[in-house]
Amino acid sequence: MIFSRGKLHIIPNSPDVLVYGSPREARCGMISGRIVYTTNVRRSVNSLIVRFRPKNEELFNPAMSIACQSEISCIVVKDGTPSTSATELPFDEAAGQQEWRFSIGIPGNINETVFTPTAFIAYELVAEIRIGSFSQWSPFCKQVSLIPMTVKRVPSPDSLWASIAEEPMDISAVWRGKLGLSAAASSRIVHDSQPFHIRGVVRPLIKGMRLLRATFDIREAISGPFDNYSELSSRSHIASKCTHDLCIATPADCQDDMQVVMPFPQDASVSRRPGLVIDQEIQISGSLNVPRAYKDIQYDIAVGPIRVSHELFFSVSVADERGQVHTVRLSTGIYVLPRTTVDTAVLPRYEQSDKDVLLAAGQRCSLRSSSASLNDTIERLWCQENLHIDNPPPTYESLGIYISPSIQNTMHVGCGVTTQP
Repeated sequence: MIFSRGKLHIIPNSPDVLVYGSPREARCGMISGRIVYTTNVRRSVNSLIVRFRPKNEELFNPAMSIACQSEISCIVVKDGTPSTSATELPFDEAAGQQEWRFSIGIPGNINETVFTPTAFIAYELVAEIRIGSFSQWSPFCKQVSLIPMTVKRVPSPDSLWASIAEEPMDISAVWRGKLGLSAAASSRIVHDSQPFHIRGVVRPLIKGMRLLRATFDIREAISGPFDNYSELSSRSHIASKCTHDLCIATPADCQDDMQVVMPFPQDASVSRRPGLVIDQEIQISGSLNVPRAYKDIQYDIAVGPIRVSHELFFSVSVADERGQVHTVRLSTGIYVLPRTTVDTAVLPRYEQSDKDVLLAAGQRCSLRSSSASLNDTIERLWCQENLHIDNPPPTYESLGIYISPSIQNTMHVGCGVTTQP
């Protein structure tokens, strides 16, 4: 009889490890699955170990691994004896398979999977088997099988934070007493690989303004150790965007999944100037195609060596009565979270985390009139006690709530303007 070398396969029940709640309160996650060794005859297994470990850095890849989790091992077979924590199934002679069932507990404070151009946190599941060898030179034969695993953190669906974040979003602000902006969506929670529908409204407060362009976009901010000196830095980029250019006085054409609706259509022959005359409330609806996670967008991460947050921007370019172009932006925090369906009766609660308190505080806030001076706005910001407030960046005028970068995932609404000559 000819004995061929078998093949080792590790098959988890799910490629994702889900942990629920904040890192301080989340209970352990669980990885379970099967290990299958295919061979033409039953082989004597000396040892079988399953390891969950951080993924090593790859050659020719400049990104470095900064995962803080150490290796977690599960002994399935030791010295030819199956472990009590695993289950060995009878040998399947028809399929030529030896099979074991295993499970591994993962701590709740584990760092989530994230990928950036310079650093990443990733994990893999590894099975290592040693079987008896038919060679007189080597008593054992070793085989290894590994697959990637992702760690995702989601709030408990019955938590206060989740219930508030899932409520319909409706924000508004006034720019210099000339223009009113508002944006609305069904929720602040966004899922990857799904469309995100937004509706914006432009309201005139004075005459003579013209609308030239409207844009919705999701901006992602990532902070972490991105240089060789382990200094914290931050980077921001646009993860998803849709734009509507109004170069003629008619909104009939639909561009880039956006549509402009006016109660009373305008006559294009009235003026040869570009854009739409803002003499009535203009509704702009759009749909953002949220990209797939880990490639073009990352999930929100509040705690860890790499932190990720997201903002939704509603921007319009308008021309005043003198022809000067202004870009007005309305922004608010949103959350990109994994999709999951779970039984809420057995999950830990998530109300006591800082994210709950800050979100509730942001929900009670309201913008002041844009005619208020910047210093007066800073002195009378609405926030809870024990929160440190930083001055807004001096590059543009703004209204809203500004929380220290050390406090993550704070809900805020801001309205800024930049003037182009």
